[in-house]
Amino acid sequence: MEKKNLKFYIIKLLDILYKIYKLFYFKNKIINLRREILNYNYKYHVLNNSNILDYQYDKLIFKLKKLENLYPYLKNKYSSTKLVGARYKSLTFLKKIYHKIPMLSLNNVFNEQDLFKKFLFPINKIIKKLNFCCELKFDGIAINLLYKNGILISAATRGDGIIGENIIKNILKIKSIPHTLKGKNFPKNLEVRGEIFITKKNFKKLNQQRFDKYKLFSNTRNTAYGILKMNKNVDKKIFNLLNFYSYGIGFIDQIKFSNQQEILLKLEYFGIPISKYTRIYSSYYKIINFYKYFKKNRNLLPYNIDGIVIKINDVKKQNILGYTNHAPKWAMAYKFPSQEKLTLLKKIIFQIGRTGVITPIAYFNTVNINGVNINFATLYNINEIIRLNLKIGDHIIIQRCGDVIPKITNVVINKKFLKRKTNILIPTLCPSCNSILKKTTNNILYCKSGLFCKDQLKAYLKHFVSRDAFNIYYLGEKLINKLVDKNLVKNTVDLLNLNNHILSKIDNLGNKFINKILQSLKNKKTITFNKFLFSLGIPEMGTISCYYISLFFKTLENFLNTNLIELCSIKNIGKKTSLSIFNFISKKDNINIIKNLLKKIKIIYPIKISKKNYFYQKKITITGKFMFITRYNLVKKLKILGAVIHTQISKKTDLLILGTNPSSKLLKANKLNIKIINENKVFSLFQKYK
Repeated sequence: MEKKNLKFYIIKLLDILYKIYKLFYFKNKIINLRREILNYNYKYHVLNNSNILDYQYDKLIFKLKKLENLYPYLKNKYSSTKLVGARYKSLTFLKKIYHKIPMLSLNNVFNEQDLFKKFLFPINKIIKKLNFCCELKFDGIAINLLYKNGILISAATRGDGIIGENIIKNILKIKSIPHTLKGKNFPKNLEVRGEIFITKKNFKKLNQQRFDKYKLFSNTRNTAYGILKMNKNVDKKIFNLLNFYSYGIGFIDQIKFSNQQEILLKLEYFGIPISKYTRIYSSYYKIINFYKYFKKNRNLLPYNIDGIVIKINDVKKQNILGYTNHAPKWAMAYKFPSQEKLTLLKKIIFQIGRTGVITPIAYFNTVNINGVNINFATLYNINEIIRLNLKIGDHIIIQRCGDVIPKITNVVINKKFLKRKTNILIPTLCPSCNSILKKTTNNILYCKSGLFCKDQLKAYLKHFVSRDAFNIYYLGEKLINKLVDKNLVKNTVDLLNLNNHILSKIDNLGNKFINKILQSLKNKKTITFNKFLFSLGIPEMGTISCYYISLFFKTLENFLNTNLIELCSIKNIGKKTSLSIFNFISKKDNINIIKNLLKKIKIIYPIKISKKNYFYQKKITITGKFMFITRYNLVKKLKILGAVIHTQISKKTDLLILGTNPSSKLLKANKLNIKIINENKVFSLFQKYK
């Protein structure tokens, strides 16, 4: 009996332990997913430079929603499933402005099955016999125009859905946006929602004329965004290239509407431009046909669209369904699949990276997708060649969506394309140093020669001089390649020992430029410990890992004398990184290079930070622009003094450093009674702790 009881309690204990493990595992998974999505939001909404496909982003959101629903106690009001845009600092001169009604985003689907499953079927369970308003989804910048008594008084970008950036000065220069409304009986306040875009013809005209000093734009969306945020005295003609169409309203008083179609007609009556392609359908099949028609004929339109928007036409029924924090439940964006082009595969080149990993690069006949000429794509590893069954001479489909790196999706099998095909020879020797290549269990090829391999050396030296490492000016990729090819530089010490005699051996390198290089090398006498660690190019070690490791070991001597057990005990450092570090410091060649580097430079250690300094271990957030220091150098100095830099304001924030044109962080800091200091105060403190 006792044995049975013991067995029962052991099973129960194991069950509890498993549940605890499961909780921590999924908690970490949710946190990591939120970080990843926030990073993509930042790139899209702030930098305007997305590097993920729409459907991939939606998969991440869906995955996060699923996990949050499974573990509701891990839900967070700041989660990406609750936010619209990116709550980050503004990168421009623009001031902030509040929308009277939140400017929400739209949920997306990419196929008929999801459209029915995620939108039409759930709605039909609640409300029967619906009419839908189908509109084009313009590939531009969403804006909010506020008219007071018929006069345009402000204009803002979407921002985070609550606060946008005030772009009224540039909006007033766009011809298609009326400064005053037409007709009679205007509402006292009217928020007009719409899209700023540039036509294909005007986009081509802009790039041909170049407007003297303006850069060559890559696509229409980025062009519209770039023009809207111009802060200089530019030729007003450039704003005439922009167009505007309204797709709805935000806040309105005095007037009530019964449906979406009526709203659009009233906007047109007021003189606001609307699209002529809006249609009302009650049939699911007609909606699909509307989508298929514009999917097939979108290239005939004068502007770019990336899908259609389907809205419930009846406003009362819209209100019944309501909203989530992110998007209305009564509307859905049905997006087109990514643009694809057919082309011919010419060759595969195997490229060697800094860590020795071999990456196949496919070169093909140039194709133009969304205004960008593309003639190569990364294949990641040889598994991709095997999966696609690629051969030289194949006709391949190139896909590019969201202005990101192109991808080969598949090979076209056709009797017309069967001639002149050649098998791709997977290398057994390194293309650079001819050493025998090794293969991991995952079929990843890599060269074990390290810095004796010229291509690895070139990639490593580029890493060594980068901003997050030694930050040496004027030593660019082309110059490094020439120095390595001529055997003038064989390691990082050789690079720091460059002199006039060595540099004069490089063709087309003038005396003035040589002097700039030498001066830059001369100025590089000190480096912070975390940057020194990053400069070593240890696999798996990024800037954040190096920062935590520098704080843990405090000196290089401690770092070099560590062991695997100690490395694994460091917070935020995984087993893979620990093993990579241990392997690196176990090699004599690496230790010799470090010793020689120490003869040229001095390391600034965290241990030298005075714990009495004002910034030590304070959680600091920064907002606005600064007159006498760049954001990068400000963060660098604060970290040297032991500060912990946060991108967001929270209750745990100790200090906000305030520059000119601050973001909404200032309002939040005031609400939370967080201490605020300006640039002058920061500089006086820097002088004190110099």
